[in-house]
Amino acid sequence: MSRVTLTPAARQALRAGEVVFFDWHVTGLCCADAGEFSVRALRRSRLPRRARTLGPTGLVYAHPTAWLHLAELPVTIDCRPLWRWRRFVSDLPPDAGLRCCLGRPIYGPSHGGER
Repeated sequence: MSRVTLTPAARQALRAGEVVFFDWHVTGLCCADAGEFSVRALRRSRLPRRARTLGPTGLVYAHPTAWLHLAELPVTIDCRPLWRWRRFVSDLPPDAGLRCCLGRPIYGPSHGGER
């Protein structure tokens, strides 16, 4: 089971009926696995059918391809408001999707050590 943690700010920013969703955006043309993650709030009723839950709280879901890469990782999700907009962010490195596609660990020496 994933070790996903929502900060108090992220929990407070979620509205009634909303969950956090890790989406997967395909960036490669030759390989279906080449892509990047994004994090956003989404109404539970708008979740894609194939979305899979991350963590025991039932507040975090992921696209099936993203779930494969995140299922065993410790991930912290925070919300950083920007004026009236909510911006959900994770502590994943900015090149996490590329690292996954190349078979490299997401957390390594160049990103603050092993986690």
